[in-house]
Amino acid sequence: MGRHTRLEAPEDEAQPMPAGPSPGPRWKQLVEHVPFPLMPLVALMLAVGVIVLAYSTQQISLNFNKSPQAATPQDANGPSDGTMSQRSPGGSHASRGAGRSDLTVAFRVASRTSAGFRGIVTISNHGSRTVPKWALAFRVPGGTVRAVGGATVVKTGRVVHVRSRAGQALPPGASLRVTYTSVGPVAAPVDCLLNREPCVRA
Repeated sequence: MGRHTRLEAPEDEAQPMPAGPSPGPRWKQLVEHVPFPLMPLVALMLAVGVIVLAYSTQQISLNFNKSPQAATPQDANGPSDGTMSQRSPGGSHASRGAGRSDLTVAFRVASRTSAGFRGIVTISNHGSRTVPKWALAFRVPGGTVRAVGGATVVKTGRVVHVRSRAGQALPPGASLRVTYTSVGPVAAPVDCLLNREPCVRA
């Protein structure tokens, strides 16, 4: 009983692992296994990679810092199409692209009547050529034209259509007058057409 029994360690006890290479960056481990004659080539490749990475980073930074270009301001006058503002039937300028007439039209009230008024239309030729014939149409807002003088009447009423008489040419610098009688409120004629074009008001 005085003897001490020596206990042996079991065979399956875990043995300490042999010390391996110290951990480090993977590229260092790869470089250590590169043969010495290839070392300059590997160093050159690494240097090129660093330069490319730095350039790419700079380009990304510039793209993010670049402010978007300001939108080109639109022309306040709208698209340029080579035409003037067209005169509406109420009296705006005719389009140059459609061919502006040398004829002008002027309306005025000659006198008032108990039921309406008597108006005068003056057609003038400001061009250098004689106008052999013409046709005029207009409307008096809220009124009805009952009679027309000084031209061949095609239609009266809410809308008036008249045209030149036979042989009633209009030479350069000349003017002619057409009279009409309207029943209703005194108002300037609108929707004026001369030779199928918007009237150019004098």
